[in-house]
Amino acid sequence: MLPDLTPEQKLLDIQFDILRKEFSELLEQKNEMLTYDEPFLTALYLNAIGQRQHRKYGLGVEIKILFQRIQLMQAYINQNIYPDKPLIERKLEKQFKEYHQKIAAEAERLAVAKKFLTDTNFLPPHIVQKIKEVYITIVKKLHPDINPNATEQEKDLLLQAQAAYELSNLDALNAILLSLDLNAPAQIISLTGLKEQVTKLGEHVTKLKNQLTELKTKFPFSYRDKLADEGWINSEQQSLDNDIAALLIEKKKYTEYLLLMDEWKPQVLN
Repeated sequence: MLPDLTPEQKLLDIQFDILRKEFSELLEQKNEMLTYDEPFLTALYLNAIGQRQHRKYGLGVEIKILFQRIQLMQAYINQNIYPDKPLIERKLEKQFKEYHQKIAAEAERLAVAKKFLTDTNFLPPHIVQKIKEVYITIVKKLHPDINPNATEQEKDLLLQAQAAYELSNLDALNAILLSLDLNAPAQIISLTGLKEQVTKLGEHVTKLKNQLTELKTKFPFSYRDKLADEGWINSEQQSLDNDIAALLIEKKKYTEYLLLMDEWKPQVLN
């Protein structure tokens, strides 16, 4: 039986409970933002805006390559000799290797975003990893090999965790883990120790609040309101479509010029 607490200890205990509840709510908010909101908002952005941005970027790279190819071809023409096209292509491939890698990586990212929005059974890799991490943490606390004196309640929680893991239910796993932390056996803590706990938990709460505030200013959370605004989306799409149309015209111009260069033959000099 625990001894009676002093008035100061009771006050600190109340403060600790309030902070613990606030910390749990903030942590859950952060987890929800990172686990669900972030991939969802990212997928929305990439499908609504990112597809066109990728197209615009890809066209810009194609035009750079065409321009550089023209420059390399012109160097041969200036010398009145046939262009070494295989050598030109090797140079271009080397010069624009990083551009092509970036385009390929973004194309894969766009494909994942599309799958995320269309396939309700699809989970992004980082969520799958998070599910595994939380489940392993729970198992370390409840597995009979590690906790041979587990209570019936703890054994039941382990079964619930196993079921949640099989169903890829991250919310349920987080709830189980949180209940384990909150329902830890009460211990006799000195007044100094209680003050330290309140101070430390208060610091964690402040840190979480700052993290949430910072998160909301970053992509994709900073686009939450815009992605809910159909007018903004249409405006951005129209602007990108105009840019793409202009780039297609420029690409056509360079392509036609290259076709003329391909027909060039060295002049016979007397």
